[in-house]
Amino acid sequence: MLDVLAYLFQQYYDADGEPDMPQLARRLSGAGFGDDEIREALVWLAELPQVDAFAYAALSIDGPRMLHPTESNKLAEEAIIYWHSLEASRVLSPEERELVLDRVLRDEAGEVEADRLKLIVLMVVWRKRDELSNLLIEEILFGRDGATLH
Repeated sequence: MLDVLAYLFQQYYDADGEPDMPQLARRLSGAGFGDDEIREALVWLAELPQVDAFAYAALSIDGPRMLHPTESNKLAEEAIIYWHSLEASRVLSPEERELVLDRVLRDEAGEVEADRLKLIVLMVVWRKRDELSNLLIEEILFGRDGATLH
């Protein structure tokens, strides 16, 4: 699904408003993406309006954030490494960090792998459209080995 999101970022990121989902599905199909990838991406896009980091302001602390054992047990080893790189770069605000961790804990897939954590981080920063968030999005989507750009 990261390939579909990379395509969307390249083609539609600067567009205003919400995309017409049926039309977007047809365009993604025409670009060569499979039905399962398209369905997952559309579900992901539909969740974006529900993401509100401001609700986590009261829970957040400024400064380094250590993972609670419950949180670290939910993350795969590579996801923990990725989490620590996010912390070191301070790319997420304290509110965004709490929102990401809340979504990790709610994830029904069991142990959260690094790619799933990246999708959650993308969801949190996608709509910010500031320079730092754009760099993070580009790193997640295009900084991967073997990234496919349509």
